[in-house]
Amino acid sequence: MHLSKGRGAAKALQGSCVATRIAEEECGKHTYKAVRPLLKYIHQMKEEIENNNNMIESKDREIKQLQGELNQNNKQVIEELRAQNQFYKQSIKELTNNVLSKKEEVTKPDSNSNSLKIQDYEEQLEKQKESIDQQAQQISELKNEINNCEKKNKSIEVKPVHGECTEFADTPGIHKITPDQEDPFDVLCDSATAGPGWTVIQQRINGKEDFYRNWATYREGFGSFDGDFFLGLEKIHRLTRAQPHELFIHMEGFDGQIKNRKYDQFAISGEEDQYRLITLHSSERSTEYDNLENHKDKKFSTFDRDNFDGHAHCLYQNKRGGGWWYGGCSFSDLNGKYYDHKVHKSDSMHWAFGGSLKTVKMLIRPKSNGKENKN
Repeated sequence: MHLSKGRGAAKALQGSCVATRIAEEECGKHTYKAVRPLLKYIHQMKEEIENNNNMIESKDREIKQLQGELNQNNKQVIEELRAQNQFYKQSIKELTNNVLSKKEEVTKPDSNSNSLKIQDYEEQLEKQKESIDQQAQQISELKNEINNCEKKNKSIEVKPVHGECTEFADTPGIHKITPDQEDPFDVLCDSATAGPGWTVIQQRINGKEDFYRNWATYREGFGSFDGDFFLGLEKIHRLTRAQPHELFIHMEGFDGQIKNRKYDQFAISGEEDQYRLITLHSSERSTEYDNLENHKDKKFSTFDRDNFDGHAHCLYQNKRGGGWWYGGCSFSDLNGKYYDHKVHKSDSMHWAFGGSLKTVKMLIRPKSNGKENKN
């Protein structure tokens, strides 16, 4: 009898355990179904965080690029970056609010574990917010630097580039000019020799500069403005090409006699035409022979480039003649050899047959100057 009761109790206990296990399984299924949306949301948030990390890395690269372009005034790019950062900050704020909302809904078992994960994500989001704030601060600093650069650029005084010595009629001396859109160059402006606004293209006053130079040197120019110099064929060409010019030649002999010669038209061609003396005309009436007129249409020659299409001339007869528009050997050579006393030599710095000269100055001025020569 007791054995029968024991068996009945065992069966009852076994049935109770089976019922408990079934209940636990049902409970587990119910809990998983309740927590599964949260797990899915947490997975989505993890992807959002990874995307935001990628965004931050991208913004870091853009900041480095902006740092290399401070002087390019990229205001529009900076504003766009700030707007994007603001958008990301707003997105993070919304994600944070959603996390808090979902956190309150979690009331099932294992909610403590889920809360820890959510807290971890919240901390990551907070770090991202701090990183974005730092980027916004860096962008603001970059913008301030750009503004400072713009102010400095505006404060820099831009000195105007003048086209001719006529603009320095009251302030003669060395000035920088450009008759065209090419590079400017220094010239010596003279308002004492023949009136205001003249540009000195050649000067021989002390004989310290050797004028026996090659083609390249005559093309670029040589000498010193406070002594002997030749401005340079290319510069003279640029000046006379830009607008019509007049030419004034001032000469002094060893006997103190002064001789002036003025031409109301003067121009030379470019190097492709060997700096030919293409324009030369004087309206002055003189009983003397025009010693430069014979050189019109002649190409410039130096000892290393003979462009004279005629018989032998001073450059080769005397071996020391300077570069000139040679048209013979007895008319003029204002770039000839300098002598410290009067000589009658064809290689000398001379004008016609009067012997060597003590000083020479060649000056040009735009015809549009409108000021009469009073000398």
